[in-house]
Amino acid sequence: MQMTRDEFEDYENLFNNSADKDALFDRYYDPDVVFIHPYKGTFKGKDSLVGFWNSANNSGHAGIHELLHLKNFVTAEDKVAVELDIEWRCMKDTNYLGARKRGDVFWGKCAAFYEFTNDKISRVQIYLNLVDESD
Repeated sequence: MQMTRDEFEDYENLFNNSADKDALFDRYYDPDVVFIHPYKGTFKGKDSLVGFWNSANNSGHAGIHELLHLKNFVTAEDKVAVELDIEWRCMKDTNYLGARKRGDVFWGKCAAFYEFTNDKISRVQIYLNLVDESD
């Protein structure tokens, strides 16, 4: 599969606006996906990954609503590489990637590499740097 930029933007829109990531997973991910997050570990399969994504109200991770903002997109054969700005909105007090208060917004710079098998995402490797709020 070769995902186009428009198709990735559809994925991004569904990710950003779905309170429950179950349908997102079914549409885009292989049931045996391996998703590697630099801070949160490796998630294997639907239950593990969707459980992580759905760990808080409004599609967040422990009190977070995460929004993807695509910056760059490259595709070749069965792989996609993207550069993203990630916005995290705190829906409640949380310790997600550091102590945060309800209402806080923080950002990260991300590179994500997607591999596809049978037209579904089968492996994701994330590289992530939090943005220093003093910059």
